[in-house]
Amino acid sequence: MKHKENLLVLSEKLELKTILTTEKIEISQLGDRYTNLTIISPLRPWKLMEHELLSRGKEHEERREQDLQRELEKIPIDQLFRSSFSRERRLLQRSTGDAVVLNTGCSAVACGVPGIGKTTLVQKIVHDWASGSIYPHFQFVFSFKFRDLNSISSKVTLKELILNSYPYLRTVLEELWKNPTVLLFIFDGFDEFNRCIDFADRGGGTEPKHMCLDPEWSCEVPDIVYSLIQ
Repeated sequence: MKHKENLLVLSEKLELKTILTTEKIEISQLGDRYTNLTIISPLRPWKLMEHELLSRGKEHEERREQDLQRELEKIPIDQLFRSSFSRERRLLQRSTGDAVVLNTGCSAVACGVPGIGKTTLVQKIVHDWASGSIYPHFQFVFSFKFRDLNSISSKVTLKELILNSYPYLRTVLEELWKNPTVLLFIFDGFDEFNRCIDFADRGGGTEPKHMCLDPEWSCEVPDIVYSLIQ
């Protein structure tokens, strides 16, 4: 498949920036330099745990360490969508007053401090999918960088976003829309995005005001991203 071959070529090299006297970019094979990240499931808000720690002292700290061992769920990259780390979401449309299920899917978010390796993790996921190692249930993977999306200031369709990066898929996109659950969309570098996306749970099972429900609809980029993730 041309798409997998293309992603394999794009993801097989790893760029390493080193700073000695001057900044230098070093190119290596991804497989030679990749180090597995420890991915864990979400915990309670840290501020809450910090308050408990201050109020109850060392006894609570020791108890918390024991709880963390039970509470943390280490997640390999091939299980990101099969754990408590991800969530399933039904997309609802209420234009007629009745809820209509459009499709089901799930999403996962990887968070961490800058430089810990999130972008390299994305590259590894793309590479391993293209080589047939993980996620065989996904027929197509589309990877986007938020810093590239910054250059799009006008409304655009999801179809156009895909074709801008993968023009060779023009003849097959119509078929892909028929089974969206076999498509994986990856967005990397949210902290580099210069526009606002509110991912707060709006509750009530209703769609947000600017939900982009069709890949042929012209929408703002934040609305497309929000609709895919939610």
